[in-house]
Amino acid sequence: MIPPAEYARRMGQLQKSLGRRGLDALLVFDRGNTFYLTGMRCSLSLLLVTPAGAIMLLDGRYIEAGRAAVSNCEVRLMTTPLLGLGKWAAEFKPRTMGFEGTTAWASVRQWQEVVAADWRPADELIAAMRLVKSPAEARAIRRSARLNDEVLASVLNSIRGDETERDLALRIRHEADFIGAERLSFDSIVACGAMSSRPHYEPQARPLEKGGLLLIDMGLVVEGYCSDMTRTVGLAKRPRPRLMKAYEALLDAQEKTLSEVGPGMKCADLDRIARGRLKRKGLDEYFTHGLGHGVGLNIHEAPTLNPRSREVLRPGMVITIEPGVYLPGQGGIRIEDLVLVTRTGYEALSKTPKEFRVIEIE
Repeated sequence: MIPPAEYARRMGQLQKSLGRRGLDALLVFDRGNTFYLTGMRCSLSLLLVTPAGAIMLLDGRYIEAGRAAVSNCEVRLMTTPLLGLGKWAAEFKPRTMGFEGTTAWASVRQWQEVVAADWRPADELIAAMRLVKSPAEARAIRRSARLNDEVLASVLNSIRGDETERDLALRIRHEADFIGAERLSFDSIVACGAMSSRPHYEPQARPLEKGGLLLIDMGLVVEGYCSDMTRTVGLAKRPRPRLMKAYEALLDAQEKTLSEVGPGMKCADLDRIARGRLKRKGLDEYFTHGLGHGVGLNIHEAPTLNPRSREVLRPGMVITIEPGVYLPGQGGIRIEDLVLVTRTGYEALSKTPKEFRVIEIE
């Protein structure tokens, strides 16, 4: 669990950054950012942060829970968001207001009608804070990754011959609930045979194909924090030689890239290393997405790892390394590990073995 003192530290850090940014206040609307700053989960809130303090506006559905859960800012009841914001603005009279740039413009325009201030996008303030995970956050993600490993092992060790892709996806969800996860990080990708060449495939009621590849991309949420991992296995027997050679080449590329993870490494350079390794085997053209992404409260967050990335790795960042090779009409392979960047390199949070495995079907 994230201790109350950490929420207080985060809020204090954000408050200090407002002055440097020339903002009288920041309106936080995003649920993930609100949870990051207060520990409160709800579908609707306005968190108004100034250099001197913070006020959280909640409606009647959440006011009792908010007053019990939030200790680092004042919690007030609002009848509607616009009325609540208007009352706050009459009291504090801000001249410059920051908002998250990802907010829908329809909402921003409504706020501008209520608060006559200079509104400026300032989502980078919280994003910069969330980029590097604290020890408490790392512990939560580590536990999420461990349970993710356990769920995948349970599913792979009990596959039946009469099951479909959708059956496996439902079993992942059931096992996640049973083991104590809050929910899935995203809808699991379960792709069998030729369908595994589609990176973001949606599981269908298709029987599992013996002799084909089975790609599973999955993640859990524990204590609010996500995990993410992909493994590709064979069903009943080894696949055709071209797919086996592609698997070996991809595993080599993924492990070589992992060996270069550490502080000071440019994210774009990691992507280049993976593509270069695959190019040696004539497979780089079949790697059709970025190398990876950051993981935290959201399944996709900064930094990004692709040829256009500008970020540089720092200790405390949690990222995925997930190259893939997708051969249309034949099958696809992705090997994804979740890793924590450390002062000396990285810690692998995904523990499921990556050596090619053939799953026996009951």
